[in-house]
Amino acid sequence: MTFENLFESAVNDGTAPGIVVIAKDKDGKVDILKAFSPENGTYTLDTVMELSSMSKFPTSIAALQLVERGFVTLDEDLSDLLPSFGSQGILISVADDGTPTVRKRQNPITLRHLITHSSGAGYNFLHEGLGKIRASQKEKSSPNVTVDESFNLPLLFEPGEGWAYGTGLDRVGQLVEKLSGMSLEEYMKKNIWEPLGADSSTFFPDKHPSIRARRVPMAYRKDPSGPAVEKSEIPTVTTGLKVPFGGHGLFSSMPDCFKMMYSLLTDDEKLLKKETAALIFQPQLTPASKEELRKFMETPAMKSQFPSPPNDRDFGLGGLLVLGENHPYWRKGALMWGGAASLNWFIDRAAGICGVIGAQVLPSDPRMRKLIDTFQAEVYRRAGKLS
Repeated sequence: MTFENLFESAVNDGTAPGIVVIAKDKDGKVDILKAFSPENGTYTLDTVMELSSMSKFPTSIAALQLVERGFVTLDEDLSDLLPSFGSQGILISVADDGTPTVRKRQNPITLRHLITHSSGAGYNFLHEGLGKIRASQKEKSSPNVTVDESFNLPLLFEPGEGWAYGTGLDRVGQLVEKLSGMSLEEYMKKNIWEPLGADSSTFFPDKHPSIRARRVPMAYRKDPSGPAVEKSEIPTVTTGLKVPFGGHGLFSSMPDCFKMMYSLLTDDEKLLKKETAALIFQPQLTPASKEELRKFMETPAMKSQFPSPPNDRDFGLGGLLVLGENHPYWRKGALMWGGAASLNWFIDRAAGICGVIGAQVLPSDPRMRKLIDTFQAEVYRRAGKLS
């Protein structure tokens, strides 16, 4: 079965209500630009999707632009710039009622830590102790719609001494706003989307009728072997947000996202200077943080999100970084990440390829993972880069 036939079957059998795929290489061998949708479906190339954690990459780029301009460095302590976050201590224990015991933080919190998830800022849904604290907070407060209200949680470890997927990029978004004097929405429009000629990206689609009209609902699968059904009435991670959340709040089309990937593949300096862009693809973690990343990527949830790993991985300034050389197609230095709703992107400068795939199936599952893997392998096959 061809790549196209597999994806057409997938949208017709309910694996996904629609899928958009885009990929190019630098040599002109690869040019994939396709929306797959059933006969009565609504997916097109212009479809706007909830990016979930794919929001983290443009937020990282925004911060690196401010590093270039001298507003901040990668390794200075951000405690004074983010006082509500900088004062948080290290979690020691959590009582049954959610009351935490913390100790004072010793290490500085830096931009490098926040971008690479080595700051200690974890997600409450991934850590039992943080989950208890969050539940206790919700009982005592009104709905939380700002970053500070939503993520007022202690750190899980000293910055730089561990790795935990979490809220660091939401804090980076706050930093961008503090240093630029602009909202993250305004900053990205001026410094990321307009330079790329992209016009479908926003944190607030309801304020932009033309973008809102192109949104598709999130889809959910009740039975692992059944169809993914669109349910617009179910709240998602962006429901009720009143400010930009740099870690998960963006909406965009796949062509907009791809322009960002292709800019960094070709090093055209529309977003970042060449020397800054090169830093994105270099390993950033301490040995302790790298070991915790390895453990995290071996969890069942991550295995459903990412392909079988090369023998060595790190984290770059924006995504998971391949260091090993034993994968059928990933080259050393390839960078990738995704979003929980079955989205994924990659940039492989060594192979000269980049791509993005987007759907709205939450959570991603083995059936969606197969499609993502197939798409990525097809890109490398067309480029003549399969091992």
